[in-house]
Amino acid sequence: MKTLKQLFFTLVFLLPLLAQAVEHEIPFTLNDRDRIIRTEQKVEALDSKIDSKVDGFRSEMNARFEAVDKRFAAINSRFDQLFNFLWAFIGIFTAMMVSVFGFAFWDRKLSLTPMKN
Repeated sequence: MKTLKQLFFTLVFLLPLLAQAVEHEIPFTLNDRDRIIRTEQKVEALDSKIDSKVDGFRSEMNARFEAVDKRFAAINSRFDQLFNFLWAFIGIFTAMMVSVFGFAFWDRKLSLTPMKN
């Protein structure tokens, strides 16, 4: 019984050491290297496709932004014309009001002069 215990403990402690000593090395073959090279080539091809599409989208977006900028410039010129018209209208209205008040003042002054004499 004692020898059975010694054998059991020996196996329990030595088997993990033996398992660690054996290396399970998988050899790296030329086929593996060729497969990695093909994969890198595919990744580079996809990268160049993505870059070209991104550049296309970027140029399309720039064209759209330029179109929007042109629209804003057109709207700004319309607002400039509107503000010029409003300033002219305000000037005409101010001139009319000054002339009405001037006429009213002149008329009151003229109507009051016979009473002073």
